[in-house]
Amino acid sequence: MNTKLDLALFPLHLRQEIQNWDTIGPIAADGSSRRFFRLKGSGGSCICLYHPHPPGEQVTENDSYYRIGRHLHGQGVPVPEIFTYCREEGWLLVEDLGDRSLQEEYIQAEGQARLAIYRQALKVLVDLQTFGTQGFSPEWCFDTKFYDANLVRQRECHYFVKAFVQGYLGLETTPEALTEDFAFLLQQALHPEQRFFLHRDFQSRNLMVHHNRLWLIDFQGARLGPLQYDLAALLLDPYVNLPFTTQEILLTEYLGLLQEHLPQDPALWRQRYNYVALCRNLQILGAYGFLTHQKGKTFFQQFIPAAFRSLEHRLECLPASEMRGLRRAVAQAAAKVRLREAF
Repeated sequence: MNTKLDLALFPLHLRQEIQNWDTIGPIAADGSSRRFFRLKGSGGSCICLYHPHPPGEQVTENDSYYRIGRHLHGQGVPVPEIFTYCREEGWLLVEDLGDRSLQEEYIQAEGQARLAIYRQALKVLVDLQTFGTQGFSPEWCFDTKFYDANLVRQRECHYFVKAFVQGYLGLETTPEALTEDFAFLLQQALHPEQRFFLHRDFQSRNLMVHHNRLWLIDFQGARLGPLQYDLAALLLDPYVNLPFTTQEILLTEYLGLLQEHLPQDPALWRQRYNYVALCRNLQILGAYGFLTHQKGKTFFQQFIPAAFRSLEHRLECLPASEMRGLRRAVAQAAAKVRLREAF
């Protein structure tokens, strides 16, 4: 066993499992509190996900990962196979998909090759929304069962104000000052009668390139919600920062794929997309503000300017008479964001 880790820090059964492998090495986990390790042996490798939970929780994050992962794998969605789940100790062994993400693939590709890899991502997304929805149970969700008004209000709209505008930028705008705008946004974005499988973080660092195809990871936060959200997460993704023209090309191609499986009214779909995409953009900036300011994870700060420019663009896609309070708050924030970007 080749490792610099103190195995005494791990529970009994995990220690025993680790000793069956030749080497173990930690893997970075971005903003997650979970710990990941790569186990290697003569027969190959796998990933250990370690995330102990307090006893007594009815549905844990690990439970969701296991149940949703097994469901998606059974539906033919390209996700890692789960080999072992030890609920009492909080760990899983899953298929090793390597280290190369869609983000890295896009950065190193050029021209049409970049579009080609994103077309693969669109196919994965439509399959996820089509086959992932079939037989999916909201009871598997550890967080919330649905992408609903309360979630959007608290964890996207208010999150943006508290974690980004107040916490990261130090401005005095409050969520209460934008109550009317946020209520209108929720009304336009949500359509409770249409709920499909929603990953909620379908972006380039959660899509891995393995054996010349894309695989999806980090699906434990899935629930039911609008079709538009995961597409917005993919297209607005600041890690890649797709040009707006490319976003429009891919959106059009996605709608063509979608019509083959889940026919929609294209004009109505696009109209709702503008509002759902705005919600996602608020969430992104809230998350980057929180991770940078509260968690001290400065890696995420470099992506804030692109996310903020995307927010300005999202507002430009809406009628000028809408979201006036949010527009003023964004205009006030712009000077501070650009000042920080300059340094």
